[in-house]
Amino acid sequence: MINGTAFRIFRSKTKTTGSYLLLRFVLCFACALLGFLAVSQYKSLQKTPEEKFIEGKTTDELSNDYITLYNKNLALVDRNGQLTKNASDLDAARNGDAELQTILLDEAAAARRQAGLLEVSGNGISVVITPDEKVPITSNMLIQFVNEIKAADALAISINDQRVVPMTEIRDTVSGFSVNGEQFSYASPITILARGNGVDMYSALQMVGGVLDKWAQSHIDVHVDIVGNLTVPALGEKQQEEMSLAFFSIDKTTPVPARATDPK
Repeated sequence: MINGTAFRIFRSKTKTTGSYLLLRFVLCFACALLGFLAVSQYKSLQKTPEEKFIEGKTTDELSNDYITLYNKNLALVDRNGQLTKNASDLDAARNGDAELQTILLDEAAAARRQAGLLEVSGNGISVVITPDEKVPITSNMLIQFVNEIKAADALAISINDQRVVPMTEIRDTVSGFSVNGEQFSYASPITILARGNGVDMYSALQMVGGVLDKWAQSHIDVHVDIVGNLTVPALGEKQQEEMSLAFFSIDKTTPVPARATDPK
């Protein structure tokens, strides 16, 4: 009798344990299923960069974006063709010192223009920003503007006659901002010149969600003109000296002259 009772108790406990394990398994499976469904739903709500790019745009705006991208593609194809031609010219001129020298001098001049050491002339855009005490133009706003036209393949840029190069610093000051160490007041107009395809740069600035769209919401007075011929100035001598990396190119094996000391 005792053995039968013990067996029934054991059997009851086994059933209880089995039911408990089954319940835990069902709960774990349900949680995993819910987690999978939640992750799948989250991923389905995430938009691709392409979807974000076209979101909220009209057919005309998408057409303008397509034209801009198409023109950029043409410019890249032209640039690729030019580089291929330059490579062919260099290969053909290997035995001709005079021709090779001409090619290298042209490349050197192009590099100097790109580095901001020479002025650049041609078509582009002229931007005039009229100051407003209520909405001052900060350095961050100028940097965003410069990045916007750089993305539209601007070949050269200047802010208030200060050439913008990779080492240019645009900072806020107490009464305005500075470019390449030259300070400007918030109360003075800001003139930005950009050499490049004026239509492409103007279209890029006019895009929905772009810099000008955001500035228009803040009622900032900006006037943009497509100019057939403008000149972006070169870096000033002072700025060239401050940005020079000549010190870092000195051969470290060359002894540095000792500084003269005053005799006591």
